[in-house]
Amino acid sequence: MKRVDLNFGVFELHSQIIIGKMNEGIHYDVYKNNVFNNLIDTFYGTLKPFSFICIRDKNYSIDPMIHRYNSKYENFCSIAVVERNLMNKSTVQLESIFFKPGKFCKFLSVTEAILWANHQIALKRLETEKINLLN
Repeated sequence: MKRVDLNFGVFELHSQIIIGKMNEGIHYDVYKNNVFNNLIDTFYGTLKPFSFICIRDKNYSIDPMIHRYNSKYENFCSIAVVERNLMNKSTVQLESIFFKPGKFCKFLSVTEAILWANHQIALKRLETEKINLLN
């Protein structure tokens, strides 16, 4: 596991899952997404499947169009959001519209999110193997 502290959040890069926490009060925009994607490209490359788990326990905002851009990454399997502050209004349903259908979900625990993310990665690997067999 590699821990990376960017100026807008802290990210743990595991073999196939990123677990991240954004800093309080930030706005996650195109610039921050480009920094994040450079980190992803460096660590995972463009072929290795991975999933992102975002632990939302602080207040911050996000441009949901970021997810439309990120959905173009073939190896970006899924996004799991763990919302710990149930007092805040969730934006997960809105954000999920902009990512791959069925690949953006909300969870109450990190354990549930990890299980689901690992399943999404396994599905992606099976899909890739089927395509390779056909070629």
